[in-house]
Amino acid sequence: MINWHKQFWRWGAIAFLTFFLAILSPWPSLAQLPLPAINQTPATPLPPGVTRMGELEITDVRFDGNTLFTIAAPTIRDRSKLGDVMPVELRAELIQSNLRRVLHSALEDDRRSPARVDIGVARLHNALVISARIGQAERTTRLLTVTEADSNYHQLPPETLAQQWRDILQQQMNQAIQERTHAALIRQIQQAVLIFLKVGAGSFVILIVQRFLIRQRKHLQGQLDTATPQTAEPEWVLPLLPHLRHHFFLKQRIKLISLVRYLLLWVQVALWLLGLAAILRLFPMTRGLSSQVYGLPILWMVVWFGTGLLNQFADLAFDRIRVFWEQNNLLKFADTQRQTLRISTTIEVMRSLKTAVIYLTRLVVILSSLGMPVSSILAVGGFLALAISLGSQNLVKDVINGLLIVWEDQYGIGDVVAIEPYSGMVENLNLRITQLRNAEGHLITIPNSTITKVANLTRTWSRVNLELWVDIETNPDRLLSLLNDVSTHFYAEPEWQLKMLERPEILGIDQITASGLLVRIWIKTQPGQQWAVGREFRRRLLNLMAAEGIAVGRLHQQLHLVRDRNGKNGNNEKTYPFPLES
Repeated sequence: MINWHKQFWRWGAIAFLTFFLAILSPWPSLAQLPLPAINQTPATPLPPGVTRMGELEITDVRFDGNTLFTIAAPTIRDRSKLGDVMPVELRAELIQSNLRRVLHSALEDDRRSPARVDIGVARLHNALVISARIGQAERTTRLLTVTEADSNYHQLPPETLAQQWRDILQQQMNQAIQERTHAALIRQIQQAVLIFLKVGAGSFVILIVQRFLIRQRKHLQGQLDTATPQTAEPEWVLPLLPHLRHHFFLKQRIKLISLVRYLLLWVQVALWLLGLAAILRLFPMTRGLSSQVYGLPILWMVVWFGTGLLNQFADLAFDRIRVFWEQNNLLKFADTQRQTLRISTTIEVMRSLKTAVIYLTRLVVILSSLGMPVSSILAVGGFLALAISLGSQNLVKDVINGLLIVWEDQYGIGDVVAIEPYSGMVENLNLRITQLRNAEGHLITIPNSTITKVANLTRTWSRVNLELWVDIETNPDRLLSLLNDVSTHFYAEPEWQLKMLERPEILGIDQITASGLLVRIWIKTQPGQQWAVGREFRRRLLNLMAAEGIAVGRLHQQLHLVRDRNGKNGNNEKTYPFPLES
């Protein structure tokens, strides 16, 4: 029966590679785009704010930042050849200019008691004209003419439409004059100051909460630094599981505080942005700017905030998924420690993919808000990805090799590995790089594409390969008996038995040389405990050899002293054996 989590990773890999290749592949839909005809005049792009509806083009007439009504004009295919037809955007500008001129004339004499403006409708040369009379003036100022295109668009008779527009213009003109009086200006300033004080008070409260959260985060970060082992030889691998759980618990609390700070930051930004828009909205001269503040900046802020919030919540969700995996044993391994390391590595890789997808979505939404079609953005992104993949093949190799490292579980965060010519504990692992912390505390960054051979020193179990050289005149049977006694007593101690998987194995004498006898000892330990167990066992061996008078193996030679030629007995010689220090 095939383990289901292997199938999960296999299908996940296929899905990711399919998505990756789909992005990098040329878009077949581009081949279906029709080529422009040779003698066909290309349509000019529409000006901002203009919408084409068949044979009509429409746009809004705005005054003091408010939309009054929508006007229409016949469609113009080529704006470089206007002829006698007035574009709808130019007509809207003329109407708005007429309204501003009438307003200026009404206020130029005395702002304390401005002149009255009366808006009326009259028929002139078979056309309905809306005009304005300022005070007791005999002449009127033409504002606009109701056209047949306006009537067709609104589906109303010209007389009815003209009367509706006259009422709107009369109301807006009265309001514009009233808002520009001295009394209205004083009220607007008072309201602006009140809004500013409210925004400032809200920002001050947010600042106090932010400082409190900063202190809490520093406190938790201190606990996290204290709980994180600083050595590259992890003797703490046996209690690695509680260390990692406490480590992830502290990181989860830090992320929660970061999420709250992130929310408060955007609340403060939104508070000032909305406050600014509200203040600009109070004054008729700046009301048009308020609509711009409410437009794209608000949209971009919402997109930025939403994607950032989604990123923060996704981090918390991954922490929950990690806990769920641990509790339900969804990734089954031979030991719990390996499962914890595997889960932590998988979560970090998923976080990297999540961040890339969220930021890509943010970019697409912002570009689409500027008027770029999503299909064009994706097509350009596909070509850019293809160009980058061809120009940055090492980056693609890094990603592919990083995927293989994770899927094959070659090593994970917390493992001690040897990647020539470096060795150390894996501190960080993503799809592009592997970071090791060596014994000197150096952080070594290795691109995944350069990793061809890896020695995992803490995978499942570890071993102490101990070589002991003793003097060649040592009694081998007595030596092996003493070593067996030491290993038995060593394994019997609970403190050290927890770090070993089985009793130390005395393999016997491996070599006999002039330097002495080589005895080999194997000790199978928990992952990462070979250093601590090996140091303690060597200490006990030194004590044993000192107590039993067993000398360390050294190179020996014999020196023969012979009498000189004047001696009576030429064969009388003495031998002085002594060790030669090596």
